[in-house]
Amino acid sequence: MESDSDKKKEHREITYQVGWKKGKIAWNEGATDALAVKDNHAAVNDHKAEDPHLQLIWRPALSLPDGLMFPILFALPILCFSLTLILMYGLRNG
Repeated sequence: MESDSDKKKEHREITYQVGWKKGKIAWNEGATDALAVKDNHAAVNDHKAEDPHLQLIWRPALSLPDGLMFPILFALPILCFSLTLILMYGLRNG
């Protein structure tokens, strides 16, 4: 007789319920190692094959110094609230 700790589970089913929908997900514990290796190779290949058109779209963003970001962080909500009040006043009296 084997205990539960001695058994190696190779295939598990996970049941889930979202609202009225119920389902099962099959989980193969032995396949996770192969998937991890495959994902690692895919990331390396994606890094090597960069498209020049995507480099035009995904440019680095401008970075501001920390001394300037702190005042902008506090001024932006005040500016947005003021602009909202001005727009509401314009709609009311326009």
